[in-house]
Amino acid sequence: MSKPTFTLQTDHILITDQQICISRAGDLLERYVQTDDSAPLMASLRTVRDHYLNDLDQVNSPGEVTGLIAWLLRDHNIQHEGESFAETADRLCDLDNNTDSRLYSTLIYHLRDAIERLDDLELFED
Repeated sequence: MSKPTFTLQTDHILITDQQICISRAGDLLERYVQTDDSAPLMASLRTVRDHYLNDLDQVNSPGEVTGLIAWLLRDHNIQHEGESFAETADRLCDLDNNTDSRLYSTLIYHLRDAIERLDDLELFED
């Protein structure tokens, strides 16, 4: 079976071999929940997730931002229950500093970007 492919359109992402249309991050999250981690489609879903994470301005609800970040952390086996995103970013930063590594730098970036996007979305609601 070939690896699923996708195309980026102006208003949606189409995973072509599965005929899956993703028009918002919520569509992606719904498909993620329905898909087994070992399914070939999951690789394409992760790629689309990363597309959204790299431009969170495309994500228009706090629930979608939170869902994308929770999925990313889960994929990296990072426990974050009971912590805010800021607390998780601080903890990962401490781990990087204590081990003199940059192992978590990408996750820290995405967490801080998500915090900023959530703040922006909160401002728009008021």
